[in-house]
Amino acid sequence: MIDALISGKLIRTPELKTGQSGKHYTNFLLSVSVGELKPTIVSGMAFELIAERLAKLQQGDPLAVIGSLKPRSLSVL
Repeated sequence: MIDALISGKLIRTPELKTGQSGKHYTNFLLSVSVGELKPTIVSGMAFELIAERLAKLQQGDPLAVIGSLKPRSLSVL
């Protein structure tokens, strides 16, 4: 894994969900400009208090996150 600091804009409004354990979580997608023509899309997940705070943001809002990154690339044919 890679320690990362990534900043970008939310692609969609995060939705607060509740897991089977009763704890809150949310998934989010960021559009990150890396100097190329197409931005890189980064997905993330947050839990509890951080998830509750993220759920107050809207599509297009800027967001910076710090955490572990698992690089992977998906090819669409």
